[in-house]
Amino acid sequence: MTNIRLDNSIFLMYLATEEYKREHDLSNEEFLELDKKYKILKYIADCPDIFDSMTEKEMAKEIDYYVSPNY
Repeated sequence: MTNIRLDNSIFLMYLATEEYKREHDLSNEEFLELDKKYKILKYIADCPDIFDSMTEKEMAKEIDYYVSPNY
């Protein structure tokens, strides 16, 4: 992975995480517990091209879909 791609992935993880926390009124600790269970940050890092084309609201909805029991 190039440095530019890595930087982009990290930035996308930040944007998605902050929006998800804001929409669900989660603390950092609460989000990290959710991430521990579902590996959300790994999911974002594994497919940054998908998240790169989304708005922050869409990123949060994608995470909702990802952690839903029907995924």
